[in-house]
Parts: sequence; C-alpha cells; structure tokens
Amino acid sequence: MNTLAFTLGVLSVIITAFVVVLVWGIVRVVKQEKQIKQLQIELDKTNENMYRSNDSTRAELHRRIEDIGYHADLQMKKYIDESKSYTDSRLDKFIEKTGKKLIKG
Repeated sequence: MNTLAFTLGVLSVIITAFVVVLVWGIVRVVKQEKQIKQLQIELDKTNENMYRSNDSTRAELHRRIEDIGYHADLQMKKYIDESKSYTDSRLDKFIEKTGKKLIKG
C-alpha cells in the first residue's frame, strides 16, 4: 500500500508539473500571438505612412519641376524680348546713319 501511495503521489506531482508547464507554454504562445498581431498592425501603419509620404513627396517634386519650367519659360521670353529690342534699336541706328550718308552722297 505504501508503494502504491508513493507511486500515485509521484505521478500526481509529475502530472501537476506537466499541466503547469503546458499552461505556461500556452500562455506564452498567446502572448506571442498578441505581440505578432500588434507588430503586424504597426508594420501596416508604417507601410501606409511611407506610401503616403512618398506620394506627397512625388507631388511636391512635380509641382517644383512645373514651377521651374514656368519660370524658365518666363525668363527665356524676357531674354528674347530684350534681344529683339536691342537688335531693333541697333538696326534703327544703323539705318539712321546709313540713311544720312545716302542722302548726303
């Protein structure tokens, strides 16, 4: 009887230890799953923010390029107008000088 009681006591301790380890393992797995889900949510948010930031940066870049093109066109038109004005004034002076020589001559 003593041997049977001892064996049952040892088995109950072993089973209790096994159940405790099993419950502890299940609790750890559940905690890990929660952490994984939280990390996945954070990763999705980070991804979304990155794409949003990329899109806004791309839009800003296109806007700046268009502004540069617009200002370059204005500057080019200004230089063309100045060049035409200068050429016209020089041509007028030339005609004025050569016209006086032809009249005198």
